[in-house]
Amino acid sequence: MTPHRFRPPRPAELLERAACVLLDFDGPVCRLFGGSPAAHIAYDMRRYLASRGLAADPAAPAAGDDPHRLLAPDRDRDVMAELEHILAAGEEAAAGSAVPTPGADAFVRAVRASGRLLAVTTNNAPTAVGIYLKQQGLDDLFDGRVFGRDPGDPRLMKPAPDCLLRAMDAVGVRPADCLMIGDSPADVAAAASAEVPFLGYARSADRVDRLRRARAATVVVGMAGLVAAAGELSRR
Repeated sequence: MTPHRFRPPRPAELLERAACVLLDFDGPVCRLFGGSPAAHIAYDMRRYLASRGLAADPAAPAAGDDPHRLLAPDRDRDVMAELEHILAAGEEAAAGSAVPTPGADAFVRAVRASGRLLAVTTNNAPTAVGIYLKQQGLDDLFDGRVFGRDPGDPRLMKPAPDCLLRAMDAVGVRPADCLMIGDSPADVAAAASAEVPFLGYARSADRVDRLRRARAATVVVGMAGLVAAAGELSRR
């Protein structure tokens, strides 16, 4: 007897089963820092910490160029509030020059036309997401369903499932009736914790491996296949 081999679900199958599509923002929807590098925000945050005697050198990338890593939960509340303010303001500014992911606009329009709901589940500030969606004329498709970073507790950012849980609670859908689309291992982990089916999005072929290593069973490269699958659903 030939042993049964696991076949990961195809993207079209995952979409067809979903009543609500939960989209990560920076990646599947756009490159938020495509026109304004995140390293500039991290520098401003380190400079603020240095002014409080909490970092030796604002030019030294102690946490790399990822400003989210500077939101340590053990910091003083006032310090955390100012770091969050700097980060959110930087993300809002970056949203004005964000680079749309090719095909993302067509994808979300087709998903919505098929009768499925859309929500954004992201570690970015919800205000930044709102700015981008409005300038792209996509805000009505999401109808306010943007679930971003909780400014009061960085521990709730992905890989924690908090933003997915808030989205499902607000929409009133079960995990099994959702599909999370994300581009990072943190997205994979958050979906698994929330028991939500996951579809990995990779901008290019060389980015597939990190999603595979994070145990994403189904991964697509680019949006073209998803646009076609969602368009087929919307024509039924």
